[in-house]
Amino acid sequence: MVIPDVHGRLFWKEPVLKYLDVVDRIVFLGDYLDPYPNEEGLAENILENMMEIIELKRNNMEKVVLLKGNHDQHYASRRFKEMAGGSRMDLLNWTNYHEVFAENEDLFQIAHLELVPRVQSPKQQNDQTTKQPNDQTTSLPDDQTTQQPEIPYVFSHAGMTLFWLKKVNDEVWHLPDNQISISDPDIIERINQLDDDGKGQDMLAVVGICRSWFGEKTGGILWADVDEHATLDAPNTYGMNKAFQVFGHTKLGLGYEKVETDLFAMIDSRQCFIIDGSIKERIVSLDQYEKGQMEVKSEE
Repeated sequence: MVIPDVHGRLFWKEPVLKYLDVVDRIVFLGDYLDPYPNEEGLAENILENMMEIIELKRNNMEKVVLLKGNHDQHYASRRFKEMAGGSRMDLLNWTNYHEVFAENEDLFQIAHLELVPRVQSPKQQNDQTTKQPNDQTTSLPDDQTTQQPEIPYVFSHAGMTLFWLKKVNDEVWHLPDNQISISDPDIIERINQLDDDGKGQDMLAVVGICRSWFGEKTGGILWADVDEHATLDAPNTYGMNKAFQVFGHTKLGLGYEKVETDLFAMIDSRQCFIIDGSIKERIVSLDQYEKGQMEVKSEE
């Protein structure tokens, strides 16, 4: 399950209660604070809402992943705050929020990699047929499982662009280009290690031209705009053509659930999503997923 920008909303609670013991992983994409003004469905106490998420993580260390967004980082890091503090920052509560992130820094990360196998559902297996040499058509055995190669899913708050990865490599890592792939666990760990008090934090604070008049060509992993993901001027793909990125960072218009290409999905920040290797879609809203499961059951 994937839970995008919370911003003090309560939409995550019921799905987590329902699916906690069902799914393999629950990934929060960050931005737990700084609610939008005059929005419905908000917790009465924004900090308590985030503390419940932190407690969920502490009670499910392996299952729950907490990523940071730009609206978290400008409380967690003074350096980030000065370089790239976002709108709606609560200056009155800044110290309290900063202390919460400091006390729980071991629970948060910047990026997460998950290998998701593509497995045919029982219905898909039963519907599949194979041609024999004599042109006779036979169904696959009911108990035969067909598993396809795993797809590397890379989760972050705003997604990674080629331009930003090249900047990070030029200024921090200094690796040969052919050693960088976003589906490599070592690279994901390097990205998480950027959350420091020095040059790494400067890379997290990169804001793009779509979000600032003074921005760079694209923003970083906490600030990139979805339109900036079309910029492809880097020495090679850094494995982006072999992974599928999932990020939030943007509230879509009513009626829209996601912006999706072959390489990424930017999901709406007001509902939960499901990744299930047995269905055609790479990621689907929880509402659509449950409707699809009901349709499958009705056909059985």
